[in-house]
Amino acid sequence: MLEWFAYFMGYLGAGLFLKAGDDLLDESGRQDLAWIPLAISGLLFGVLMATSEWDLVLLSSIVLGVMAAGKVNRIQFSIGFIVIFVVLVLMGLPIITVPLDLAAILIMLFMAAVLDEKGSLWADRTVSPRAYSFFENRFTLKAVVLFLVIPWPLFLSSAIGLWFFDLGYEISAYISRRAISRDPDRQDYNRHP
Repeated sequence: MLEWFAYFMGYLGAGLFLKAGDDLLDESGRQDLAWIPLAISGLLFGVLMATSEWDLVLLSSIVLGVMAAGKVNRIQFSIGFIVIFVVLVLMGLPIITVPLDLAAILIMLFMAAVLDEKGSLWADRTVSPRAYSFFENRFTLKAVVLFLVIPWPLFLSSAIGLWFFDLGYEISAYISRRAISRDPDRQDYNRHP
């Protein structure tokens, strides 16, 4: 039971620290402090990716999707990638038992992650409020992971983990919005830059 708690808190922490680092870069202009939460997020990503093949494919698709969408636009993100790499070298990759299945899952999750990233840039609140809400909350990837549990039931814990990851991301976004709302010069904060 304690393992599951730590597992899901790892996902929550990965999302929380990733968004905190991103907001330190984009919203508060504290590039000097952004290294810390991005390194912690990278550590959590690496540990989770080493946990199972299902976590490896899920988190790899997120990393690849964000990179393909052009969201990795600051040098500070490199610390997260370096930490992920070091953790995977030290802990080792999980045993891959179903490579073709995992390749199919990776492609589907990658496409969903890119669609979410591009959709959040495309959707306009006034022109298409439903599309805006859907992409703003990254529901493509969150829905796809739940559907993938049907043919691959062992993917369930990773799918739930993604929802915890997003919860951590949203908690951090909420904290940032609250901090920025106190600053009258920065009222235009976007939840998913």
